[in-house]
Amino acid sequence: MSTTTNHPKIAIIGAGPVGLTLAAILHHNNIPSAIFERESSATARSQGGMLDIHADAGQLALIAAGLLPTFKKFARVEAEAQRLINFDGTVVLDENEELKNEQGDIEGRGRPEIDRRDLKDLLIAALPKDTVRWGKGVKGVVPVEGTQKWKLDFLDAGKEEDTEAGPYDLVLGADGAWSRVRPQLTGVRPYYSGVIALDLWITAEELKKRPDVSAFIGRGSCMVFGEGRFLPLQVHGDGSARVYNCVKTGKGGVDEKVPSAREMLGLEGEGEVDWSDAKMRERFVERHFSDFAKEIRDVSLAMTDQPLLRPYFMLPVGHRWENRPGLTLLGDAAHLMTPFAGVGVNVGMVDAKELAEGIIAYVKGEVDGLDKVLKTYEERMFERAKENAELTSRMMEVEFGKDGCAKVAQVMSGEWAP
Repeated sequence: MSTTTNHPKIAIIGAGPVGLTLAAILHHNNIPSAIFERESSATARSQGGMLDIHADAGQLALIAAGLLPTFKKFARVEAEAQRLINFDGTVVLDENEELKNEQGDIEGRGRPEIDRRDLKDLLIAALPKDTVRWGKGVKGVVPVEGTQKWKLDFLDAGKEEDTEAGPYDLVLGADGAWSRVRPQLTGVRPYYSGVIALDLWITAEELKKRPDVSAFIGRGSCMVFGEGRFLPLQVHGDGSARVYNCVKTGKGGVDEKVPSAREMLGLEGEGEVDWSDAKMRERFVERHFSDFAKEIRDVSLAMTDQPLLRPYFMLPVGHRWENRPGLTLLGDAAHLMTPFAGVGVNVGMVDAKELAEGIIAYVKGEVDGLDKVLKTYEERMFERAKENAELTSRMMEVEFGKDGCAKVAQVMSGEWAP
């Protein structure tokens, strides 16, 4: 790394889309950084579903990284098409037809979808090979006494001094919901939102055998609404598909306990639940979605791969902290939200863009001091995060409400704003 006066030594914690975007923008401007990631590789685990990257948010960050043309090669405009279905099977909206132009192709709204894995791959490919230190999990960060620098405390730290521990001029936490950087800035932790989901996939091979499931979802995504229940479904670029069987169990909050798998199944006692057991999945669907049309339940039960009971967590709306020199957060580490407005990754990518722009201005001598860079970034980020977290909370109430399907259709048409 450069040691010139205006080239800070930068550590980014977390190799998700937000941390990678930050590093890619910096690299595009000849500013090196190091990313430390606990996972052993980019493919160490399932990388999640689709992400819609907005023209006025995430795409601006990709432009700043010089990666918009590459993104367009992977992005799927046709996947913007959505279906809205009521719990009784009534189709309220089907954009698979409505968004088609005269040539029969779907014209999008400036929010093309991309698989999370593909987004990460294109960002990683844009970085020097040694930028991401895979398998290098960070346990915490420690201030260097008498300076404004920070050192990293690694999970696998041995007796000998690790040269990659720092010190660093900037430690930037993009390490998600359970950030190891956040405790140096605030004692606030994510709390249960009141929604839990049985997350299920169907492989591309199996989906080919179920044309009924493909037709139900459409070319992009499908949302099914019932009071207190919500089923978003997605088809991915690799031909697989996914459903989140979401159930609202309470109002959420720091005092609300996450229900156990056995509680969600109505079973007494303690013990693990084997979600690979078809009877357990059937029991879950019957218990929580028995009033949904049989067609809907059949689609959900057709998905048997990678079962996971997933509680959704969030940070308080409007959460902020006191500035500390050399340290800040971005993405979920800064403003964890539920996915019910579909804005999380875009907000995080704008974080990356604005933080990178501040660092670039400092390196060019246009800003006097890294402390000013972080303060300016945080003030704008706090306001943006609050606005989007409020929208997310309102949309969650709408989607799990009595008339969720009709209201979401009104939101999409511009007839009503939550």
